[in-house]
Amino acid sequence: MLGAIGRHVARAAAYARARGGPIALLVGAISAVALLALQSYRLIDRQLTEAALSRRASLSYLTAAVLTEKFDRLVDIGVSLATRVRFRQLIENGKWEGAVRILRGVPGDFPFIDRITLHDIHGMLMADVPEVPEVRGQSFAHRDWYRGVKRAWQPHVSEVYRRAAAPQMNVFAAAIPIKSDKGEALGILVLQVRSDAFFDWTRGIETGAGGLVYVIDQKGMLASHPGFPPQGDPVDFSMVPVVQRVLAGAAGVDVEFNPVENQDRVVAYAPIARHRWGVVLEQPAEAAFATRDDQLRRIVIAYALILASLASVALLVSLIVIQRRQVRTDRLAKAELEQRVAERTAQLESSNRELEGFSYSVSHDLRAPLRAINGFAEMVQEGYGQKLDDEGRRKLRVIRDNSRKMGQLIDDLLVFSRLGRQTISAAEVDMAVLARQVFEELRVASTANPARLTINPMPNAWCDPALIRQVWTNVLANAIKFSAVREEPLIETGGYSDAAQNVYYVKDNGVGFDMRYHDKLFGVFERLHSAKEFPGTGVGLAIVKRVVERHGGRVWAEGAVNEGATFYFALPAGHAPIEGAAS
Repeated sequence: MLGAIGRHVARAAAYARARGGPIALLVGAISAVALLALQSYRLIDRQLTEAALSRRASLSYLTAAVLTEKFDRLVDIGVSLATRVRFRQLIENGKWEGAVRILRGVPGDFPFIDRITLHDIHGMLMADVPEVPEVRGQSFAHRDWYRGVKRAWQPHVSEVYRRAAAPQMNVFAAAIPIKSDKGEALGILVLQVRSDAFFDWTRGIETGAGGLVYVIDQKGMLASHPGFPPQGDPVDFSMVPVVQRVLAGAAGVDVEFNPVENQDRVVAYAPIARHRWGVVLEQPAEAAFATRDDQLRRIVIAYALILASLASVALLVSLIVIQRRQVRTDRLAKAELEQRVAERTAQLESSNRELEGFSYSVSHDLRAPLRAINGFAEMVQEGYGQKLDDEGRRKLRVIRDNSRKMGQLIDDLLVFSRLGRQTISAAEVDMAVLARQVFEELRVASTANPARLTINPMPNAWCDPALIRQVWTNVLANAIKFSAVREEPLIETGGYSDAAQNVYYVKDNGVGFDMRYHDKLFGVFERLHSAKEFPGTGVGLAIVKRVVERHGGRVWAEGAVNEGATFYFALPAGHAPIEGAAS
């Protein structure tokens, strides 16, 4: 078997080498080891199973051999008693009482002999020890021991039966013919043995977990069984398959399903041939094969570890091969990427130059017409204002207001566009002082209902002071603008440290907003209120978001209609490096 396995392993290795490559070789080795593990597992399983069954069979043979020896000894005792010269003479002369007196000391010498009876050749009880007068003179020709001994006038061990004399109990008998010198039958000596006393030693046989040994007589009746009371009514096991086999003279060991126990059981059986009795050993298959199963589990674990090791090596080799291929691919991709980056960089530089030109154009070319429109409108208003009616003067004011708004919008767009390219110069900033300065500047310039500002403690920030000033300017300007409708405008600002970030907020008691539209607050030209109600370009909060995100932070807002609003922005805590900062 192992030679065939070795040849198969060699063929698998040769095939793997022929296929080429370390991976193919390892796959071949794993396949060979797996096949070897399977074959050896089957071989060891069969050997361990045979060993377990062999142990049970040997135990049943040994038990049968010991019982055979005990039965033979019992018969030998009976023969030695029945062949005493004086004893035979008394029987031959019909002096049964004298003969039985010779046997009075036998139960004391052999404790397993419970009672001795003397019968004539027709089975009538003539004398007994101990004496039970009410059964004397009765015929026991119906007993198995009588039929057995009369068959050939040879010693006979009977089946188990319930004796008639008190106390009634389960016994079996060794019936010995008493013969004259000429070989003629004179009577029968019967040695009654209590079955529980005679077979008590079988209960101590070590059969393993859940195992038991039981003894059956010639008819399949239980003589001894740990599961039944020894002096209960005799139990018929003659229909049990293993009992039928052992009564037929067979010996062996099998695994059978027990419908009563609802489990597989190992049954080992051996006959007591000379007396036609039998021995059966039973044990649950799970317990009988526990050692085998434990060893097989260990073998499976060992082979699993070997296969896992080989699989790990195969994986490692495959990863190395893949990594080498990936390195080559990465080199090609890197070269291509560097070329594309160079091309894109050139395109980006060109776009930046165009953007700078556009910014210059917006700054100068668009502002000049606006200044001209506003200047001419002012001259018309001052020189000809008295000649115009009210409608004419109103239209001039509209022209001047809209030109100023257009100028402010251009300024805001320029600021917004430059934020993405502006270098960040980070420094330690006292946010409370900065917020106070910005608020005072806005308060002086504002014509709205003056607001009262409360500044709560807030942590310092590592940021660009000029850019963060724009953040405070826009959020505080919004708070002043939207809370001006209240009789007593209130604005509160503060901050706190939260793990890896510093959070700052500006809270007002203004008109608030509907949270369903909060995602529109920080978009360019996104407005939740009309320009007539609250003037503005719609770019301020977009600038706030762009500046905070350039610092690696985030912005959000909370509010409710007519219940005020709170705007938050968070910046990284400590001196965290900022992308785009000047080195």
